[in-house]
Amino acid sequence: MRRNGAVDFWKFVFAAVIMCFHSLYFAGSEKYYFYDGANMVEYFFLVSGFFMAASVLKSDPCNTPVWKNTWQFLFHKIKCLCPEYYVAWAISFLIKQTAGGLLPLRKICKHAVSCIWELLFLRMAGFNAYNANGATWYISAMLFAMLLLVPLFYKYRENFLHLLAPVICLVTLGYLYSVGGTLRGNTDWMGFCYKGLLRAAGVLCLGCICYIACQKIKEAPLTCFTKILLSLIETGGYLFALYWTFGHAVSKMQFVILLLFAVSVTISFSHQGFFAGIYDNRVCYWLGKFSFPLFLSHHAWSGKMNRMFPDEAYAQLFPKYVALSAATAFAVYLISACFRKLYQRWGMTLRCLFLKGQIHN
Repeated sequence: MRRNGAVDFWKFVFAAVIMCFHSLYFAGSEKYYFYDGANMVEYFFLVSGFFMAASVLKSDPCNTPVWKNTWQFLFHKIKCLCPEYYVAWAISFLIKQTAGGLLPLRKICKHAVSCIWELLFLRMAGFNAYNANGATWYISAMLFAMLLLVPLFYKYRENFLHLLAPVICLVTLGYLYSVGGTLRGNTDWMGFCYKGLLRAAGVLCLGCICYIACQKIKEAPLTCFTKILLSLIETGGYLFALYWTFGHAVSKMQFVILLLFAVSVTISFSHQGFFAGIYDNRVCYWLGKFSFPLFLSHHAWSGKMNRMFPDEAYAQLFPKYVALSAATAFAVYLISACFRKLYQRWGMTLRCLFLKGQIHN
């Protein structure tokens, strides 16, 4: 699928907001930036749900069994997350063990063993032990929710898209609204699963609904006035989410912002807004690529700032935190690019060491 500049641009913006929000871990009793920045994660779940729908509907339903389609989908998804996921994990692990003072070797080894579940993407399946990178809950929740949803999607396709997805979305999100009034609390145990898994399943299904609405917008013969109106609604939804998140604490307003995100994401993907073409440039495309390393690279620093700079206030710590997070994200981005090039060059040779019948091109 061709890159969408608007989606890429806002991915970067909301990854930066999440980074700022996690400064709460060293803010103490002081005010911190983006009080309710955790709800920016919903944007990423919506985008993932949209891509999930596009991918499933593009595949051939006749020639491959559901189980095989499902695992191929998930392996492709995991492949897209690599090597950034593991590079960021390794750097985060080093930061947590060394920043502010080296931990004892016995403790480091214990932490390394406990991270096996995180490395296998199983945190939100219930295996939530020590985590080197707190941001990985999102990846785990997304993959586990997809493992549950994608087989139904492949099996029933149109019925899933037009019936099951709306039902799952309403049931899960309605349940979360009624029991706590918030989407936060990813590792809160709900009696049968973590809240983060329900959150992921509900919003992924909402992303599928966005896909349906997007196709309808693409098919409509829109006037110039309508396209301007769409652009205003799209940008207004994103800006209101930023405004509310910046100065307000956790509340049921999260669900309203989720609804605004759904509308804005639908318009962004439709590319029918009057200003859609403005985003289609190399800068926005690169920001979209960089958003994933940024999302993965800041969390370890947020828990170490007070230990590294014990006598400094939040206003002094925050710029250092942003600089360290950005530098780490650049490192993850560059190291991952190097690994990708090495794999392209030597991947076939490595496969020949383990598998017979591999042919060099």
